[in-house]
Amino acid sequence: MAVKAQYTPQFDNECTSAFNDADYINARYKCAELAEDDNAEANFILATLYAKGHGVVKNKQKAFEYLTLADEQGHAEATFNLALTFELGKVVGVDVEKRKRQAFDYYLKAARNGSVNAQRKLASRYSNETSVVYQPDKAAEWLSAAVKQGDNKAKLELGALYLKGEGVSKEQARGLALIKESADAGYDKAQFIYATLIFKTEPQASIGYYQSAAKQGNGFAAHNLASLHFNGEYLAQDKNKAHEYALMALKQGVPQAEMFLISEHSKQTAGVHQTSTRSHDVFTFEPPQPSQNLSGFVLQFGKYAERKNALRVAQQLDCKVVKMAGFYYAINFDFETYAAAKKRAQQLVQTYNIAMPYIRVASDFNFATKS
Repeated sequence: MAVKAQYTPQFDNECTSAFNDADYINARYKCAELAEDDNAEANFILATLYAKGHGVVKNKQKAFEYLTLADEQGHAEATFNLALTFELGKVVGVDVEKRKRQAFDYYLKAARNGSVNAQRKLASRYSNETSVVYQPDKAAEWLSAAVKQGDNKAKLELGALYLKGEGVSKEQARGLALIKESADAGYDKAQFIYATLIFKTEPQASIGYYQSAAKQGNGFAAHNLASLHFNGEYLAQDKNKAHEYALMALKQGVPQAEMFLISEHSKQTAGVHQTSTRSHDVFTFEPPQPSQNLSGFVLQFGKYAERKNALRVAQQLDCKVVKMAGFYYAINFDFETYAAAKKRAQQLVQTYNIAMPYIRVASDFNFATKS
């Protein structure tokens, strides 16, 4: 797999300087001059200006034309953006199947030219068990290419593959090291995941990573800190801090944190939810095999360690309870589109005065069984 170094734009010209300074009108003229000399970066910036309407009248066709020119001139991120354009159906007159093939081909080209975004995108395709191109070994190869360029998101994802032994040999130490490296570089998702993985053996270090992730707006980390302060576990019991972190988590779309705002909830109940949320570690050491092949979207109202808690929610909201990986979920199935799921979620929020439920892809519950 031959991979070029990522395209390095030339920031010492007037085109890129004006663009970086948000002087879009001047950028348009300076970049147009450079574009006449087949400057790929100038064409990419012009595509961005026309796509967003910065300093020019918004024009999607012109944006597409400049993007195509930049791609032909070897600009990896332009190629990646072309792939996105095809994948999202923004190219008129191309049937669905051809559009998908075009998108994949552009992702592949961009990845080979050094785009870490494209490399991670290809890895996600190759690691998806439902994909027609499912090849976990190739997923690992592309993530490794992105890691060599220092991409912290790729470090987290490759670390996960080593923990699971998917596409690579199963090496827990190497997987943890990669995730830690990503976390130490400041990637909040890696900080949350690493904190979750080491909590039982290194609780104080884990809390430090949770705090770092929460400062960056990671709702799951904020939820776990709310739980720890609420229960006085490894941290001083402080209902005010629990309340503060719970509000932060709710703002970031973690509805389970609402329980820490209700003072009359018992410590025992809080512990049940805390245990549930710690399992946000999606990297299981022995991944199960799918028991069904679901599609569409579902609404998740809660995740519980005890079945009775899930049943109570299910009875209130007229939803189903399923069991997966030792936990019970209260969910609604059968939404063909994201829009339909969101509309139903908003109706339930208004009717029952509840926090906004998670909207998840149904395939997340391929391993679930009815309970």
